[in-house]
Amino acid sequence: MANNVLTKTAIANCMKDLMENHPFNKISVSDICRDCNINRKTFYYHFSDKYELLIWIFETDIISPTIETYSTFDNFEAAGALVTYLYHNKTFYRKAFELSGPNSLRDYLAKALKPTIEKVFGDDVDYDILPISDAFSDFIVSALLRWLSHYPVATPDAFMDQLISAGTVLSIKLSSILHFPIDRNLI
Repeated sequence: MANNVLTKTAIANCMKDLMENHPFNKISVSDICRDCNINRKTFYYHFSDKYELLIWIFETDIISPTIETYSTFDNFEAAGALVTYLYHNKTFYRKAFELSGPNSLRDYLAKALKPTIEKVFGDDVDYDILPISDAFSDFIVSALLRWLSHYPVATPDAFMDQLISAGTVLSIKLSSILHFPIDRNLI
């Protein structure tokens, strides 16, 4: 098992190195194998394609350590850890987030955020929460993408402050527009 993780980590490091200078869509499995000094059979033993490799990198570098440290994504410290990691690895993640579609990191992150968003709303809502959690997870992923794509990238603390402020203002404005009373203790 340890050898399996070592091989996957070596392949992941080669992918990260390649993405420093090349966009994801220009990197082939052959390029990864050449740089990692492995054959294609070894690559395909560990990953079904380069998209799965990208998701494995994200899970290994961000999701697993964050959950181990914070046990969940439903607090600001965990979100801050995610944003800080993305900031320190922005070259790689800028390119990784350029992809869209069902196997993309964007889609993966949006799906990963949905349970946390649904948990925030709680069980006491009397409407279908799925469209709402889809919209909020898409909003957060879009905000992350826009943040990473700006040059220079704002600090993680500045980004989190902006995101929290925007969410608060949005909640208040929507409540006012829809004439829906808002419990300001929740904000």
